[in-house]
Amino acid sequence: MTSSGRMRMLRGVLLVKVILTFGAWGLPALLAPPVFLELFGIPMPEDPIFLRLFGAVVTTFAVAYWFAYRDPEKNRVILKVGVVDNGLVTLTVLVVGLTKGLSSWYFWVSAILTAFFCIAFLTLMPRE
Repeated sequence: MTSSGRMRMLRGVLLVKVILTFGAWGLPALLAPPVFLELFGIPMPEDPIFLRLFGAVVTTFAVAYWFAYRDPEKNRVILKVGVVDNGLVTLTVLVVGLTKGLSSWYFWVSAILTAFFCIAFLTLMPRE
């Protein structure tokens, strides 16, 4: 694949990542009422502060991924952080899911998606 083809593919992956990070993970955890989260089988903790903080951090990551989408060459470090971010999320969901069980299908779908993003960033990252 040519360098421009890889870059086009990476930008497409980043656009999907931005949309999912804002819409499926960040903003719902930051702002959604308990009834919305219940639609996905996600229980609202008695004290939601950690869920809301998680949403704030993930929304911040979405902003960073937006910058990487706009210029992947200039923002390689965001892609490197994305490999760690997505890899750790995937690993965490797998370990918790296999040892304790998970309350929702949503977590398994998230693990599959974050594994995909980790691999995509690793394989499509611009060369230094």
